[in-house]
Amino acid sequence: MAKRMFGKLSSWPVLVLSVAGVVLPARAHAEASAAQKAAAESLFDDGVKAMKAGHFADACPKLEESERIDPGIGTLLYLGECYEKTERTASAWATFREAASTAQAQGEAERARIAASRADRLQAGLSKLTVRIAPETAQLSGLRVTRDNALIASTVFGVAIPVDPGKYHVVASADGYESYEADIEVAGNADSKTLDIPALKAAPKGALAVGPVASASSGLSATTNPTDAASPAPSDTTPPQRTPDRGMRTAAYVTGAIGLVGLGVGSYFGVRAISKNSEAETHCPKGALCDDAQGPSLTSQAKNAAVASNITIGVGAAFVVTGLVLYLSSEPKREARLELHPILSRDVAGIGFGGAFR
Repeated sequence: MAKRMFGKLSSWPVLVLSVAGVVLPARAHAEASAAQKAAAESLFDDGVKAMKAGHFADACPKLEESERIDPGIGTLLYLGECYEKTERTASAWATFREAASTAQAQGEAERARIAASRADRLQAGLSKLTVRIAPETAQLSGLRVTRDNALIASTVFGVAIPVDPGKYHVVASADGYESYEADIEVAGNADSKTLDIPALKAAPKGALAVGPVASASSGLSATTNPTDAASPAPSDTTPPQRTPDRGMRTAAYVTGAIGLVGLGVGSYFGVRAISKNSEAETHCPKGALCDDAQGPSLTSQAKNAAVASNITIGVGAAFVVTGLVLYLSSEPKREARLELHPILSRDVAGIGFGGAFR
């Protein structure tokens, strides 16, 4: 923090004392990491250099980012100075006020005094904008009023708020109502402007269903000629006919085919399990007691094949049922529901399924 603690400012003597030291303010900011502090220092240095060169438009964003990453009283003082040089008087005033408050909380009496004096010097020339809301609009649920996309709190409606000189776009909106938008320009040197937001208009309802509209003068449809008047209008209440879903039907075929392959693989393992079990019985005629070492090996192979058979058959069956469900769901006026659940035990592993068709 050496540069931010001992940087010399011959160009701005009023700030020489204010940047003699930097103490991190006691605000609710997460402690910056070493890399973040390094970035903040670099941004701070670049911002100060830009200020000394008179490039305030380039300096302010760098100081803003430095303050965001690693807050410091010195950074706030420089930032307030930068805002003032770019005629952003309200931003400068608020920044100096924040610096004064932070310095006071940290026991930096001299820096607090300097920041407060800078804020007081700007206060008399602050320009202000008042946004007033019509009572009918103020009571609307979900009302949002923004100034240049920044939300204006309802607590400041009707209050003269200091703003930087410039043009502002104000929008008032609420569900079910047309938005009200207005542009207003606030000049410098203690200019004061008021924007009145009127009662919002209810948004037009959705378009009515297409059909003949009766004419009060002739009794005929506004969309028909006299020869069509006696013909009854076609009813538009009949639900459209549902056509088969080709994509879902294709998915059904693919899913079903995968399921059939799974059933085939499961059947193979099932046959293998039966075969290995039969071989094991010839080596283990006394049940658990086997005549040679090959018996236990065959028994283990039979169990493994049985487990594989249970799993692949269960999965294959689930895919077949899923394919059937997809196929039936693709049919007009047909709905299907499938429920899958795992089946796990010491000797069996698989998937159970069930459902309903209608």
